[in-house]
Amino acid sequence: MARILQARSMCGVGLPQGMRLLRWSSILTARLSRSFALPCDVAQDEFPSAATRQLRWSDFIVGLAVLVSLAGPAVAQDETTPLDDVIEQLDDSELAVRRDAVYELVRRGPAAKVAVPALIKTLDDDDPQMWFQATLALGRIGPDAEAAIPALSEKLKSHGGQRLHRTAHALGQIGPAILPDMIAALESDNRNAREGAVRALGWLNAEAAPAIPQLIAALGDDDAKVRTQAALTLGRIGPQAEEPLGRALDHEEERVRVEALTALATIGLRTPEVAERLPQLITDGSVEQRNAALRAVAATTIDRDQILTLLVDSLTDADESVRSTAIVGLSAAGEDTSVVVPRLIEMLDRDDKTVRLTAVETLRRIGPPARDAVSSLIRVIHDDMLEPAVVQTLSRIGVDAVPALLDAVVTDRDNDAIITALAGVGGTAGPPLIEALSHADPDRRATAARAFVQMSPPPESAITALTTALSDESPDVRAAAAAALGRCGVVADSAKEVLLQATQDSDAAVRSSAMLALTDVGAGIDEMLPLWREALQDPQIDVRRRVIDALAMVGPPARELSAELLKSLEDPDSTVRAHGAVAIGVIGPDVDVAMPGLIVLLGDADSEVQEAAAQAISMYGEEGTPAIKTLTSLVRDETPDVAIAAMAALGEIGYAAANAVPAVMEVLSDPDAARRKAAVACLSRIETDSGVLVTRLLATLDDEDWGVRKAATVSLGELGPSAVVAVPRLFELLASRDDQPDAGRALRRIDTASPEAMPAYLQTLRNGRESSQVFALHYLGKLGESAADILPELRELRESAKSDRLKGALEKAIAAITPAPAE
Repeated sequence: MARILQARSMCGVGLPQGMRLLRWSSILTARLSRSFALPCDVAQDEFPSAATRQLRWSDFIVGLAVLVSLAGPAVAQDETTPLDDVIEQLDDSELAVRRDAVYELVRRGPAAKVAVPALIKTLDDDDPQMWFQATLALGRIGPDAEAAIPALSEKLKSHGGQRLHRTAHALGQIGPAILPDMIAALESDNRNAREGAVRALGWLNAEAAPAIPQLIAALGDDDAKVRTQAALTLGRIGPQAEEPLGRALDHEEERVRVEALTALATIGLRTPEVAERLPQLITDGSVEQRNAALRAVAATTIDRDQILTLLVDSLTDADESVRSTAIVGLSAAGEDTSVVVPRLIEMLDRDDKTVRLTAVETLRRIGPPARDAVSSLIRVIHDDMLEPAVVQTLSRIGVDAVPALLDAVVTDRDNDAIITALAGVGGTAGPPLIEALSHADPDRRATAARAFVQMSPPPESAITALTTALSDESPDVRAAAAAALGRCGVVADSAKEVLLQATQDSDAAVRSSAMLALTDVGAGIDEMLPLWREALQDPQIDVRRRVIDALAMVGPPARELSAELLKSLEDPDSTVRAHGAVAIGVIGPDVDVAMPGLIVLLGDADSEVQEAAAQAISMYGEEGTPAIKTLTSLVRDETPDVAIAAMAALGEIGYAAANAVPAVMEVLSDPDAARRKAAVACLSRIETDSGVLVTRLLATLDDEDWGVRKAATVSLGELGPSAVVAVPRLFELLASRDDQPDAGRALRRIDTASPEAMPAYLQTLRNGRESSQVFALHYLGKLGESAADILPELRELRESAKSDRLKGALEKAIAAITPAPAE
């Protein structure tokens, strides 16, 4: 059936199903546009693990915020406005005026240095945009904003999350003048102050060197975020920090050693005395320490042979993450493989498959310099566990692997993996493969041609040799050459005449390959129709099947052959009947002509034919009504794929299939989850009473299978406000990690609140995750003044809110619920 589905997926545009896809696309677009106005999940700032600290989400957020802020206000200030006037506007009673003023100061950058006192005062503004833009403006002013250091340092103590990152960034932009305050903050009892200090120092890079002793001490901080950031900051300082970090490798606490190693990996070791400590740290300690030591080893240029040996030795570590770290380190070895590759070749003979797979993956990372391992890799290419990785590795090694791969064909007739590896090399394999097309060994010639078939696309330089190969004495070579020319596309139009001759070849595989290739190289429909008509009567099953697939790919322009194609529904071969059914659905002959034959196939003895017929009927959508009775009889078919396809077709027919509801309802209790899921999707399309449908969908939200619950949840969302009675149950699903995304999307679509759901809103608000609490607040706000009784609770929650996001949602809900003052 996979081939049938593949043919269907390659259909052209302009089909009935394509039009339905466009309709679904518009629905999706509308759904997305509506979601912008409603609460949605926002990724929280999380500190990366020691293995991924180089990628800083918080730094990305800061950079993004800077870019957004630089876009300025909606209405820009006049650039000629005197700076004194702009500063004066920072005290205006109108928030919009104050915002425009601070945006203008950000835009002016260092030229706004006289505004520093006013900007320091603005740091206390209640509006989040005001304090953020003021912080940004001070950072852009730079060293001339030195007077703001005490105020910004104080803000570090009370700010967490993004506020802390932004404040630290501003301090870092002011420059070395912050050193005394930041060094003092590193010894503060306030963990926010310590984290902010190490972040701010990180922006100074090498100029933060005077703080090295305090930063080394911070590697042992009780707070993981402080330790992590201290290591990153020391790494940014560079070589000046190497010797102190080396001493920290002897610290009694492992967490200090790990952070010191992380910093050294950033710097890149240059000191032999420090490098000498690393081998012991690689073999001792926790997984985290071994990983950190390996990263530090990979970053040094001292005694490369010893370093590579340490990395190779770690490929047999008991922990997968340590092995992966070693692989990454070795991937940077480049041409320096004198130690690495022989050891990896030796590992390919180990009994432990994990060790062998690790060796293969490492060789792949090394790439072309691993050319000496080609013969050993080919030797293990058919190992069930290793084959995909070996194929990728040989492809990655490149053209140097081609001769050995071609030689292997002589002793290895089961050469699919070899062909895939050759194709993976790509265009650089062109010259040796072209040469192989004229080799005396037909297997070698066929392998070269098949490798070109798998390339995307083959190089144009191969077209002449492939065209010549259409006359090869071996039918295998001729068939592969025809297919390869088709892969070349219209650039191979010079081969059209030879391909036309090949459609009369004595070998069926050659005829079918040439038939398909002609369309790809640019043969017109008028040229092909006579050939296709003849091929539909070909005595060989494969030819008939493949020409049907070609017609499916052409789509509606092939309707001229509808009569001949409909005859394929009576073909003695079941695969031809199945492919013919799919092609009819794609091409779309008149429904009155096509439907009788498709309905007959619904009762075919072959289940794949039945499934294909149902799929073809679904392509006709509402026009498939003549098949409703037969499709309904199949919803409980013993073959799951047939039953599922029948329900999908009924769903495409829509409300006209409402009489099938009782039969589909029975499937909701079927033990097969895939059947139940299909039944839910079908019901949502054929049940005419939305109230009844909501009740039935609600019942399936308790299904044990996630896919069934997802189908029901999506369907409820599609119903929009008419599914309001489902809101309480959807709020319950927000507590499930698996169901939360779909429940959230459904709630956004329904977007209608009811007083009866108040208990669900409050339960979620009091006990749910933050993202779910935001949903509850949105729905409470939609209740308006009728929810006024909960205002005291909302105000109390606002005071204790731990994030700006939650606080903002509370403020919106309070504003929506608070009764308007009496006139």
